[in-house]
Amino acid sequence: MKRTTALLIIALALAMVACDRNDALGPPAIRLGEDVCVECNMIISDRRWATATIVQGSRGPQARLFDDFNCQVNYELGHGEESILARWSHDHALGQWIRTEAANFLITDTMRTPMGSRMAAFRDLSEAMAAKTQTPGEVVDFLSAWKHLGHADPWKPEGELSKGKPDGG
Repeated sequence: MKRTTALLIIALALAMVACDRNDALGPPAIRLGEDVCVECNMIISDRRWATATIVQGSRGPQARLFDDFNCQVNYELGHGEESILARWSHDHALGQWIRTEAANFLITDTMRTPMGSRMAAFRDLSEAMAAKTQTPGEVVDFLSAWKHLGHADPWKPEGELSKGKPDGG
């Protein structure tokens, strides 16, 4: 009986650690009007453009918050020593967090974003295409959006950006 109880306690503890890690890799909370972009030091005031990169910190996963996709890309390029665990963007249509690598981006010269990326992320390609009918531009995937900002590979631009792809590749 004691052994069963001990094993149950160990299993629960391991499950809690796994849940904490998954939560830590999930999208962070952003306090609009309070949180500051780590790249440009401007207050994050519009959820539609807010992004995040989760990096491996000295005490586990840590979120880096940005007010625009441009800032996220520039930060990652300038901090190649950090291991990137996850990237998050807000779906422009729904305002919900989505994995940046899975997003479809509408790039348009008529869109005003905080730091000039002129990109909006969408979970679904159909949403991006619908937005394109209202705001003419180009709909691209994550890698193409990254290249549009002048960088060849989000996993190894200008040297070594991270210690591998976010999914462990």
